Amino acid sequence: MKISALSEHQCHLGEGPLWDPADQALYWVDSYAPRLYRHDFATGDAEIWDLPGRAVGSLAIRERGGLLLAMDQGLYFFDPHSGAIDSIAQPLAGCEHLRLNDGKVDPFGAFVTGALNIDYHQQENCSMYRLSPELEVSTILDGFDCFNGPCFSADGERLYVTGRVDDVIEVFDYGSLQTPRNGRHFIDRCNPDGATVDAEGYLWSAQWDDARIIRITPDGSIDTQLDFPGQIVSSVMFGGANLDLIFVTTVGGKVHGVAASGEKPGRVLVVTGSGYRGREEPMFKG
Repeated sequence: MKISALSEHQCHLGEGPLWDPADQALYWVDSYAPRLYRHDFATGDAEIWDLPGRAVGSLAIRERGGLLLAMDQGLYFFDPHSGAIDSIAQPLAGCEHLRLNDGKVDPFGAFVTGALNIDYHQQENCSMYRLSPELEVSTILDGFDCFNGPCFSADGERLYVTGRVDDVIEVFDYGSLQTPRNGRHFIDRCNPDGATVDAEGYLWSAQWDDARIIRITPDGSIDTQLDFPGQIVSSVMFGGANLDLIFVTTVGGKVHGVAASGEKPGRVLVVTGSGYRGREEPMFKG
């Protein structure tokens, strides 16, 4: 197994890695810039877009082309070719002390995202939202300090998420109702941030400020650990032609009072030869 840097691009807060299987490219964001990156694996070239506003939390690929972005208080369509950005919903309108953070497309084609407190010490109750393919926004879960790490089982029956209880990843029933219910602790005594689910249905969770990624079995026990000494890891995603590359975003600047101690923090790291495979993320149907 080998860990290397995807490129020399360094982010203050790298987040939201997302593999585009059609174009064989990786997207990710620097939340605080705010900036969007795309690395083309065929050419090795990178495209970079400076975005408006103060922060970008996450993104999704649209079936109809282009991207969906969760930025500041709203959701936007983004055309990478023209650079056009169109507002489609503002679930946090008037809440300048909150912003949208992590997000994923569920197996039914809707996008879920949630809020965090810009002032990390404020701890106001934040919510989770669902954007339907018809572009309707609904609040589907409350009680977050910092919404993070949403991901789903392949059949959509399970939703994993963190940010409501310190040091805990929760699991909810989700299914065709597309509403979280029957929440319970999945794993505790951890430091979870961004996450994904692999081809075997195991959860991979970036452990904020713990310099590691953990693989968790469907029954909630740690199966594997990958270490990244000196780095603050923020999220994880599978990609590559065989979905056997593990991409890990990292933190390059001080965030919430902590900073990485390793060499060249803030780059996207690539793990090869792990023996694990991911699955394609669903695309937003709207």
